[in-house]
Amino acid sequence: MPEGHRVQSMFSGIAHRYDLLNHLLSLGLDFYWWHRMAALSGACPGRLMLDVAAGTGDSSLALAKRGAKVISTDFTHAMLALGPSKFRSKGLDNLIWASVGADAQRLPFLDNHFDGITICYGIRNVEQRSLAYAEFLRVLKPGACLTILEFSRPKWSWLRAFYNFYSLKMLPRIGGWISGNPSAYTYLPESIREFPDQIHLAKELKLAGFANVQWTNLSGGIVAIHAGAKPAKGGTRS
Repeated sequence: MPEGHRVQSMFSGIAHRYDLLNHLLSLGLDFYWWHRMAALSGACPGRLMLDVAAGTGDSSLALAKRGAKVISTDFTHAMLALGPSKFRSKGLDNLIWASVGADAQRLPFLDNHFDGITICYGIRNVEQRSLAYAEFLRVLKPGACLTILEFSRPKWSWLRAFYNFYSLKMLPRIGGWISGNPSAYTYLPESIREFPDQIHLAKELKLAGFANVQWTNLSGGIVAIHAGAKPAKGGTRS
């Protein structure tokens, strides 16, 4: 089975327990991380945001709470289908334009269309990140920003040691027990360990063509928010 379809099948299998496990395994910090991501993305009334790999919609909800209009996309339809009820419960139906099943490497949108793009915990699951970056640049308006929220490398050695123990030993056991899919929660910490750290992800974004690339560590670097802008017409990279 191709890697992309394997990941799609895996997330379909844990969709029914995904929110519960996110909240439990992050000790509730995921709400704070989404809040900070939305604030740093520049989401606000009058802006159209594309939320890629939106999953069950918590990231889209954080953007919508700031008044932005949001199009939520995900490669896994079983995850995306859980979003609408969540939006209705918050009274935000008017802020969600659509939910679209889409691969980050092949987005079904026009060039220069969005005021911002966000992707939370999804870029490390993309088979060819360079293709996704090219698509993000294509559909962003000149000067608009990509915002990535992703697990990263803790800054301090003691925190790295604790986090590695937790993610490699505790997370698979708890996640596997609650979700009924142990392999999924073995894959997740392994994918985090193989993903570029803050410095290397920033270099990757610059190489892809993004300007003004920077990152913000949260919770000691357990997660980081990276941001980069599509160069304005006639502008230069930095």
